[in-house]
This record gives sequence, C-alpha cells and structure tokens, in this order.
Amino acid sequence: MISYSQNCEDVLLNRLFPENYRGFYVDVGACHPTVGSVTAHFYSCGWSGINVEPSCNFDLLSRERPRDINLQVAVSDDTGSADFYEFPGAPGLSTFGRDLAEFAIHKLGHHCHPRKVPVATLAEICRTHADRPIDFLSIDVEGHEREVLAGADFTQFRPRVIVIEATKPHTGDAAYDGWEPLVLSAGYLFAFFDGLNRFYVRNEDREWIARLAVPANVFDNFVSHELHATQVEAQSMKLQLETLATLRPISAALARRLSRVEASLPRVSDLLMRWRQRISSQTVAR
Repeated sequence: MISYSQNCEDVLLNRLFPENYRGFYVDVGACHPTVGSVTAHFYSCGWSGINVEPSCNFDLLSRERPRDINLQVAVSDDTGSADFYEFPGAPGLSTFGRDLAEFAIHKLGHHCHPRKVPVATLAEICRTHADRPIDFLSIDVEGHEREVLAGADFTQFRPRVIVIEATKPHTGDAAYDGWEPLVLSAGYLFAFFDGLNRFYVRNEDREWIARLAVPANVFDNFVSHELHATQVEAQSMKLQLETLATLRPISAALARRLSRVEASLPRVSDLLMRWRQRISSQTVAR
C-alpha cells in the first residue's frame, strides 16, 4: 500500500479491514486530499466519507474528492460561527486557538489570515450526512479536540475506530488529559499511541486492540507517498534514458548521412555553375 498520512496512521488502520472492503470515514481537519491525509489510501481503494475542512484547502478537497461529502465548516461543541486563524502558507497550522496562532506568527514566522467561519457539531454533521456506519473517525484540529468530542453523539454514531492527534501543536508533549475521558466514557478503549496520535476502538471491537499493538513496520508492506513519487519519477527518467539510448544509433546514422550530403554540396554547386555557364554561352551563340 501507499501511505499518505504523516505518521503512518493509515497503515495501522489498514490492518483492520479486509482488502476489498469499501468503508466509510469521517475526517475532521482533513486539510489536504493527499499530502498527510489519513483517508487518501482508503479513497483510492473505493472508500468514501465526510471531509471537514474550513481552510483554503477546501477547494482542492472538493476537486480531488468528488465521491466524498466535503464540508467547509468548523466543528465544535455548539453551532454558530467562530474566529479561525488561517495560515495559507502552512494550512496544517490553522487553528481556533489565539495563543497557538500567536506562536505560529511570532515564533514560526507565518502569515495569518483570521476570518469568521461557520461552526457545526459533529453530531449534527453525522445526522445530516452519515447515512451508513462509520468505520473510523480521524480528528486533527490543533488543540480543539475537546470541543469536537463534546459535540459528538457516540450513542447514535459509533465509529469503530477513533484516531485523535494527542500532542500539543508544534511539540511532542502529551495533550490528551482534557479530552480522553469523553472518549472512554462513550464506550471506547485505548488501543495504541504512535507518538503523535492515540487510537481507540469500540468496546464491541475490543479484539482489534491486538492488531494495533505494534507500530507500522516492514510486515505491513507499505511505502510512503513521498518515496513512491520518487520511485515513479526515477522510473520515468529511466525510460527516457532508454529511449535516448535507442535513438542514439539512429541519430549517429543520420549524422553520417548529413555529413556525406554536406561533403557533396561543393561538387553539386560546381556542377550547377558549369550548367549555368553552358546554358549562358549557348544562349549568346544563338
């Protein structure tokens, strides 16, 4: 498989579902349709789902994910509108937290574009758009996790797996104490921490914990999207070189023919000159 996600989250999730399975996902904070995407691999396998992304990447999501439901809204514990601090040059840093935005501006040097965006709850989104069971839910919202989870209805809508970014933005420090009780109290079990995300499975699927017990490894038979792209480019260059090698003998033969033609040009020119002189003399004689 090709892994598109930033920390092999899709590799771990891929262990849980049969090869030809066509499932349904919800991705809150989807960002880019390919780069760093938890769902890109599954979409390429025929899955579909809901992508929620308030940033400027939404247009790209809409173009590249026509089979998905794409929503340009924010997710929180209430409906309405909210201040969204968007970083067009680094969409992954976009946030609802003013402190996080200040850090990205003053410490990381990024330009911010604050604006108001519509807000919906996860429960409302699922009631409106999730017309089938949810296989996994991914949440990557840069410090807004508790609000997203507080607006969910895990009684009516129960994703089989939940993946939540669990470190403070821009650091590796743990940041799940404030929201994990909401997940556990909803009937989910902690399964794995990959250094960035925490994975949870439903009580009903507790046997899946064993499948998530180890990090992505060689036995998962995957290659990163970046490496795959490099391999494709290298193969393309190899084919071009092989084509050039095939054309080289033809080019050499044409060069030899051209050389012979060029060598004969003085003789042809001399012959033409003689014919002009002969014709001219015959004309004068008449």
